[in-house]
Amino acid sequence: MTIRLVVLVTLATVAACERPGSDRTEREVAGEALKGLVTYPRSSLVSVSAGRDAAQLVLSAPAPAETVAAWYRRTLRRNGWELRADGMQPDGSISLYADSGRRSVWITLAPGAAGAATTYTIVGDIPGLDTARQRSGSSMSSKRIQRR
Repeated sequence: MTIRLVVLVTLATVAACERPGSDRTEREVAGEALKGLVTYPRSSLVSVSAGRDAAQLVLSAPAPAETVAAWYRRTLRRNGWELRADGMQPDGSISLYADSGRRSVWITLAPGAAGAATTYTIVGDIPGLDTARQRSGSSMSSKRIQRR
């Protein structure tokens, strides 16, 4: 898994570097938002984009959407992510949402025309930028301290 992580971060950084008009901030956001996430084996990078607090990878995988989704369900759990939402959409796409306690990830998988390939997006947020989540976490920590 470590090799895939290095490859993913490298691909995200290189793709962000080569985009016309990209700046250093976008590359930093993509690297931070997607740190620790892995891609389905033999996936091809289609595009990378980033904003101030999140980044998105669009990838193509040589497998049916349900196969890729099942792999992500297992892989996310093995890597400390808790799967919070998992559903089939009316258009046939599959949406997954998971969090690790500090970060969130959204994965949407769309089946290809023949069903043999999948295009999917991974959207990751930057930990610590959601002020509501920060307040909630500090409040929980305060309550824990008060109980002791």
